[in-house]
Amino acid sequence: MNVSMSSQESFDTVDQSHQSLTLPDIPYLILARSKAHVLTTDGEILSLNFGQAAQMFTNKSAIVCHAPYTSRQLSLKDWLPFDALELFAFAYPAQFCVPTPLGILKSMGILNDTQNVSPEDVAMGFFQAISQMIQDIQKQQSDSLVQIAEVMGLNGRGWPWTPYVLKAMGHDYDPKKQLIGKTALNIWGSLPEWSEQAPRPPSGQHPVDEDESITRLNQLLSAKDGDIETRDSQRDYTTSVTQIFHPPSDQEQPHILLAEAGTGTGKTLGYIAPASVWAEKNEGSVWISTYTKSLQRQLDSELDSLYPERDLKKAHIAIRKGRENYLCLLNLSDRAAQITLARNPKDPVALGIMARWASVSEDGDLTGKHFPGWLSSLLGFSHTHGLSDRRGECIYSACDHYHKCFVEKAQRKSKRARLVIANHAVVMIQAALSRPDDELPTRYVFDEGHHLFEAADSAFAAHLTARESSELKRWLIGGSSHSDHSAHRGGSSRARGLEKRISDLIAGDHEAETLLQETLSAARILPDEYWSKALSSNGKKSVSLQFFEQIYKQVWSRAAGKESPYSIETPVFPLS
Repeated sequence: MNVSMSSQESFDTVDQSHQSLTLPDIPYLILARSKAHVLTTDGEILSLNFGQAAQMFTNKSAIVCHAPYTSRQLSLKDWLPFDALELFAFAYPAQFCVPTPLGILKSMGILNDTQNVSPEDVAMGFFQAISQMIQDIQKQQSDSLVQIAEVMGLNGRGWPWTPYVLKAMGHDYDPKKQLIGKTALNIWGSLPEWSEQAPRPPSGQHPVDEDESITRLNQLLSAKDGDIETRDSQRDYTTSVTQIFHPPSDQEQPHILLAEAGTGTGKTLGYIAPASVWAEKNEGSVWISTYTKSLQRQLDSELDSLYPERDLKKAHIAIRKGRENYLCLLNLSDRAAQITLARNPKDPVALGIMARWASVSEDGDLTGKHFPGWLSSLLGFSHTHGLSDRRGECIYSACDHYHKCFVEKAQRKSKRARLVIANHAVVMIQAALSRPDDELPTRYVFDEGHHLFEAADSAFAAHLTARESSELKRWLIGGSSHSDHSAHRGGSSRARGLEKRISDLIAGDHEAETLLQETLSAARILPDEYWSKALSSNGKKSVSLQFFEQIYKQVWSRAAGKESPYSIETPVFPLS
């Protein structure tokens, strides 16, 4: 396909039914080790050192891959990069690629692993990739896509790709158009709602015998490797684990097994085999609890051998994580409502890309396999993981997005799944907060069981710090007009305070209204967002700041290694 790189001249795509595309008339910049390779607008490829490249692009524009990384490498501050990764995330939300030019090309099928690739090949392929992305955006055009791209442009101060994306979809970009962020980014309007279902009947009590477990193990091994690998240690492990799936005969003596096996035994499939048989025979759920997210992902992958069909796996397997792992739609909509007033032009770009991801995400899991990990380094923590409920701020049924909430969907799905992949913290919190009439799972497998005590400490401990206290005050009382800065440090985006969030919910309930006012009154002694400055001043301090001041003095007077770049600490006792 012959193309012109001029933004003034458009080129025709292979599919003549689509409109012609327009690309920026600027160079392509690719970093490779200590060299910068530049594809100029004349089609020439230059190889420069980083210093030469920085001089070439100061106060200029270029198409790059991962602009923050490129800016750091070249020590460039004054320039306008067109980030190909941002365009990739907009065009193909929830699709992973290695965040490099070559990674983009392989993900899009332009280059493959068998080719010997030169910097020139990457540069020319990079040019082809950009045009293909724009073309693919053109194919999926919609009013929602147009609105998101417009708000990302922030009246000409935001996303530099906006005019080209809109042009591909048949719209001329008007930087003077009045924007309403919450309307433009309203992807939650099209998300499916969860619905309440009748409680699942109690699971059966049919036992699992050893032959059933070994047969299932062989099926799993055959599906995974295409051949059955017989290992006596794995068979012994499987038959041992099968014991816990016998029906209990005494309420005070549940079946408990502590099993330890060496690396390479195949423990995962060893316990999945009897667990899956029991869940199918008894129409119940087995919860498999892990300590790390990496093992959760590994388990999810291993279960492909049990349910190779995607829809079947989706129906029978659920993944449960803490709320801090899921995108909060209320946080997203609150940020969207403020976005047209954003001072930082990167804010609407980040929220637009996150809105695109949320619109196609099945589970809203910010730590799952369908969330590209490099988005956090590209968009920033506060615009990615900072959009989750990290501080217990959920208002549940009082939330406008409650019936579309990703967390609520995950909870309901886990009640009907055969196998639930959870983590120790979620399992323990669920047990601790359960009520007598709650139907809890009856079968658990704790993988990485030696981490249970550490997980309990993490789940039930609280941080009594000035920063946490300040965030609590902001969540309860509300923030000042300029308190959104704390949101960009990773805190909640909400500055409305508890009273504004729940006033409609408790209206007319005298006892609840009294408790609310008592809570707000008590919260006023907590430090505000400027606690650090107040702590070091000689002015009058609130009782909470006096407390933290004494902690500060005790640690500072007794701790060793004060010159260390790391945090310092000292024993609690004896207290000052």
